[in-house]
Amino acid sequence: MKPIHLLVALLFSFLSLNVQAAGSAMNEDFTNLIALSKSAIETGKGNDTAAFLEKVNLAIDAYKAQEKETKSYSIHLPRAGNHLKAALKAAKAGNIAEGVTDLENAIMRIKR
Repeated sequence: MKPIHLLVALLFSFLSLNVQAAGSAMNEDFTNLIALSKSAIETGKGNDTAAFLEKVNLAIDAYKAQEKETKSYSIHLPRAGNHLKAALKAAKAGNIAEGVTDLENAIMRIKR
């Protein structure tokens, strides 16, 4: 092997140590969304349908704002959004237990 080839190989191996993989975790902050979802869960455990619906609507609004902010680059947000929308649908139907379960699943999806 020629010395220049060895030098080029060492140079490329050194440069590859500084490269980060595409798709690495983004710095996403879901604390507001999680807090609003937990607040809705606590309200749902009190069996107040109107208050539960209001809290779920607040969580949905936070979800939409977060989605707009991240420009749909998030992996976790769409998965959690499906559960949030299901919780809203359950809240409108008056099924608080199902809505609480959906919110808990949404929080679990966000924290993964």
